[in-house]
Amino acid sequence: MRTVLLFYNQDKRESLRALREVRVLLSRAGVAVRSAPRRGMDASAEGSDLAVVLGGDGTMLRAARALAGRRVPLLGVNTGGLGFLSAVDLPGFRRQLGDILRGEFVLTPRSMLSAAVLRRGKTVFGPHPALNDCVIHSSHHARPVLLEISYAGEPVSSCFGDGLIVSTPTGSTAYALAVGGPVVMPDLDAFLLAPISSHSLTQRPLVAAAHSSVSVRLALRNPQDRARALVSLDGQMEWPLQVGDVVEVGRGSCTVDFLMPPGHSHFELLRTKLKWGKR
Repeated sequence: MRTVLLFYNQDKRESLRALREVRVLLSRAGVAVRSAPRRGMDASAEGSDLAVVLGGDGTMLRAARALAGRRVPLLGVNTGGLGFLSAVDLPGFRRQLGDILRGEFVLTPRSMLSAAVLRRGKTVFGPHPALNDCVIHSSHHARPVLLEISYAGEPVSSCFGDGLIVSTPTGSTAYALAVGGPVVMPDLDAFLLAPISSHSLTQRPLVAAAHSSVSVRLALRNPQDRARALVSLDGQMEWPLQVGDVVEVGRGSCTVDFLMPPGHSHFELLRTKLKWGKR
């Protein structure tokens, strides 16, 4: 690896400290280094062999969207909290830098989704990629919204509640997990549909193949209602919805490659990060 692009969160001290150290370590190893702060991640990654992301899961999500389709693998170095998407922490990066530069880490592709908003048949937002999820949710405190859901052009159900999460397998361990959705293994080609605080006991999460798209229409339950809702991508991009708007969610046209240590196990990650099975 000759050139490495460093993504970092300029608002976090830990990320800035890691930036200084990682830049020195890479330079000593004879690697050319470029830097891109969180605000400005759309900078071109052309010519980079690897993107090292210094921060937490939020920084990883931004980097994944910025590099979507550029064929530059991402190596997450956790300097934040949970760091579920990261490969190593800073001490681990120091120890394993030689392995990384020799190409001994493993590429693990992650699927992305693509979301757009249609208003009277015209696209007004997107399509934009997301690594974790597309969330359609009420923007008015304690006021539920009615969402009409279709899959592959076929009506599925109406969801009356706080909203709906359409998640990738990667995002199944994020917001979707918090509302009672299942853990979906990251190598599956699927979407997870998880209602948020549904007003029906029969409304349950659904896993569907990602080869077809999901359509979600903001509707009115009563003519006098004033529905207010937002669509949110990865919790970082938002767009206000009007009654009648349709959110179209499909498989993204590209994937993002995570670089992981040899022998990486998703089950071990669940056990260590989410304390899976602990009593």
